[in-house]
Amino acid sequence: MEKKKKTAVEEIMEKSGNGFHSRVVKLLRGEKWTAVVSPYYSDNFTDKPRELDIIAEKKFDVTAFVSNWLGTLNVRLFVECKYITAPTVFWFDKKDKARATDRIMTDTGMAHPNDNINIQGLHYFEDVPVAKLFSSEKSRSEENELISKAINQNLNALIYYRNKSDLIPPEANRRERVLQYVPYPIIVVNSFEHFYRTDMADDTGKTERITEPFQLEVNYAHIDKDRNTRNEYFLIDVVSIDMLAAFLAKLEETDVTAVRGKLSWEERTSDRDDTPRINHAR
Repeated sequence: MEKKKKTAVEEIMEKSGNGFHSRVVKLLRGEKWTAVVSPYYSDNFTDKPRELDIIAEKKFDVTAFVSNWLGTLNVRLFVECKYITAPTVFWFDKKDKARATDRIMTDTGMAHPNDNINIQGLHYFEDVPVAKLFSSEKSRSEENELISKAINQNLNALIYYRNKSDLIPPEANRRERVLQYVPYPIIVVNSFEHFYRTDMADDTGKTERITEPFQLEVNYAHIDKDRNTRNEYFLIDVVSIDMLAAFLAKLEETDVTAVRGKLSWEERTSDRDDTPRINHAR
């Protein structure tokens, strides 16, 4: 029997990555995150239009003594979606704990772990190996590497949007008092089927399948809004779509709980200030 020829529309649907993109948006909205799809912006260096797949935000109420509402902690996810079909190897090494700690303190406003036990519960503070190098079968150059493109798209957008307080419109019939915004860059992939890991200290070339979410450690040079060259340290979570809901639940259990506790204490012990905290990069 002759195979039916696909229509132009069917060809577009099959080859487009928008189907996977849409699945991630649907999942985020199902988990009660407000998702902005494919926002465009002009980056600080080239003034050319850029795009990120998704910016998602969720408001977490901050209270004092259970019932006294103080405001909200707004968590922002900068999400790049990648459909991976080729084998990709990641080289893992020890996390730079000093710079990871600085990243946490900058993004959350929390004190040094020597002064604040809560910071040790945040997921960036976990003493786990992180991916520092990567390569895939189909890549011929750095700019064609899917993971490299995801990193650039993700961090460019985060740097542009992180200090903007009006990204997500206020909710109707809800009091608005944002106490703080905290950003998280995330790469969501279709599965870990093609992901492998190796240890940078292992000279044998041994690899094994990646089965759990992990972090990419990135030292990222960029031009800020004042045209100054900056070099920042970032950790980017890499999560498969089937593990995304569990990852978000863990983020709420660890990071959100700790930052809400910090904000509740600050609000109870200081004069109220209606200016939301947006922690600028150091």
